[in-house]
Amino acid sequence: MAGDKGEPVEIDDLAQMRALVHPARWTVLMALYDGEPLTATQAGALTGLTPSAMSYHLKQLAKMGLIERAPKSDDGRERPWIARGSGLRMSAQPDEFVGGVMMRHLMSALTKVIGAPPPKDPAERPWPAGYSQTRMRLSKERRKEMLARLQEIVDEYDKDEDADAPEVDFFLIHGVRVDAVPEAAADADVEASDEDHARRTA
Repeated sequence: MAGDKGEPVEIDDLAQMRALVHPARWTVLMALYDGEPLTATQAGALTGLTPSAMSYHLKQLAKMGLIERAPKSDDGRERPWIARGSGLRMSAQPDEFVGGVMMRHLMSALTKVIGAPPPKDPAERPWPAGYSQTRMRLSKERRKEMLARLQEIVDEYDKDEDADAPEVDFFLIHGVRVDAVPEAAADADVEASDEDHARRTA
């Protein structure tokens, strides 16, 4: 979350997603969307890059419309970079490489939430989070409808936070089961592949 900067930024282009898989860009982007303004020097210290190298990456993120410069101040100091929205929403279909990197980023973020041991004092910090898994059969259209409704609820609560409450991370993950492909379709794919192989080797 990035303060009260309005709506989430939509990432609906594969080229955008490819540009985000760079480790330094992803690390800085997550820090900025956590509400932490960063100069190129601070971002470089966070990622291990030089300020000049980090400046290049920050400008590329700005070109994609993901971040922007903070308003000018009267002290003449370097203007830090800030997030452009309240969060990131990815709707593009990734290819195999981008999808694999994104999953590693996701698992890293999940581990930070669920990998912490229980606190000695439960009143100090709830542990670790609720967990729910539901499996159902839905068409592509109905999946999109359900996700849109869930996102409306998330956005509603995100815009009306409890200022004194602890921060809570929510992960909304969905996907079609790999082993859920109908057997008839799988058999047809195998037969087509065998026929094609026979033609190419005849």
